[in-house]
Amino acid sequence: MRNFFVMLIRVLTTGLVIVLGGCSVAQPPVLTQIPLAAPLPPVCKDDNATLISDELLLAQESESDLGQTIKKVNDLVHFPQNISLYVERNGVNQENIYEIQKQFDGHYYRPWAYTVAPICAKEAAWPISAFKGGYGSNLKPYNPLWFTEMEVQSNFQAFSTINQPALTTKWMNIRVFPTSKPLYKNPAAPGDGYPFDLFQNSSVAFNEPLFVSHTSLDGAWTYVFTNNASGWVETNGIQILTPDQIQTLKGKEKLFITEDGTPLRDSDNRFVVYSRIGMVLPYLSENNESYKALHVDNSGKIKELLIPKNSAHLGIRLLNKEDLSKLGTHLLRNTYGWGGMFEERDCSSMIRDYFTPFGIWLPRNSAQQAKKGEVISFQDLNNTQKIALIKEKGVPFETILYKKGHVLLYAGTYEDTVMVMHNIWGIRTKDKDGLKGRVIVGRAVISTLELGADVENFDPDNMLLSTLLSMNIFTKAPTPIAQKKQKGKLSKL
Repeated sequence: MRNFFVMLIRVLTTGLVIVLGGCSVAQPPVLTQIPLAAPLPPVCKDDNATLISDELLLAQESESDLGQTIKKVNDLVHFPQNISLYVERNGVNQENIYEIQKQFDGHYYRPWAYTVAPICAKEAAWPISAFKGGYGSNLKPYNPLWFTEMEVQSNFQAFSTINQPALTTKWMNIRVFPTSKPLYKNPAAPGDGYPFDLFQNSSVAFNEPLFVSHTSLDGAWTYVFTNNASGWVETNGIQILTPDQIQTLKGKEKLFITEDGTPLRDSDNRFVVYSRIGMVLPYLSENNESYKALHVDNSGKIKELLIPKNSAHLGIRLLNKEDLSKLGTHLLRNTYGWGGMFEERDCSSMIRDYFTPFGIWLPRNSAQQAKKGEVISFQDLNNTQKIALIKEKGVPFETILYKKGHVLLYAGTYEDTVMVMHNIWGIRTKDKDGLKGRVIVGRAVISTLELGADVENFDPDNMLLSTLLSMNIFTKAPTPIAQKKQKGKLSKL
């Protein structure tokens, strides 16, 4: 960590200039860890181009939101909320490794392959122009000068000057600005307040590979790239790695965590972190009760970590009913977490974490997940035709159904009805006067595609089935449909 701050001081004192308006980049300063001919980050050539690349969209895509009420929903009463039932009826035991499983390492360790930031400064600095107002935690408007302060603290003059591989030492939020303060669009309007903090981009797991771009002006926050997102994390939650450390960590077999909430301890029985499905650790050894894994502590040293054997498995496994049931049972206990807030999950992070233990890497946001594998469009199909196509082509527990801002995992049929597993905030309603609202679900559920059709003032135009755009079998070879490049917007499902 000492070297990290030495680099920071040098960066801040060199006078490096990056002109954000056109993303033209001056030669970076010579740091001890950077060769004289250091490569430069990409340059944005088109001022009117999208400010966020497809790979770096926010975890949430935008829709307008609605008022909120709490009511009983018949789908969640009539249909069993036990994933094992659906797995046993509709799941299969995979016989051969899928091509997507062979690609896991390349995706997972991608941040350590960067030598410079994979996007230009203008793309990374999009929040500066996107956010000029809003409300804080006290439900009062921010002073406009506060956004100017955030621009200064973001320190994009130093973008892509540290350029070092790193590792997280704790679970962290990934923030749009270097602050833990929230931004609400308008708490007085239905659905524009809690929990929809517009500064929440995503989250990053313990012991996950990072690439460090630069720090905030005060050094408290660091702009990083993960294998699925970018943004600000707390500086005290990361450690810069040496080449030897990277070689050691990458050279180990992988342990995939399969339970949430198990306390993991070091060799002296001291608590280190809670387990989390989707977490990956380098395997060291094992005994009858525990696996021993490696992690990097806050001093930058590689240490040992003990994981109970019922909380993890060694190496990539083929899809199988036993693991699908176990993982799904844990994930159905989750409440909804906007962008991963409060260490919970939203729709796309639930699906992503579900399949990580099988060595299946999926993007973080719903729009990108919907492009993985064999993509089948629902364009020009009515609801009856959509259901028929899902039953004909869909592969249970290997197929994602997509609507704007939301993804659902196809779980096969029950009573000849298409069933899905998803983590959802609410069901849209609209009364006779056109007043919009929402019936809160706020958790992971198993439902039909007509979820909420029984509730008072249900809005049929926003029924899940009616708004589905496509489905994709992520375990099959890619056949993507043409989709327009989208800006990084925020979703509230």
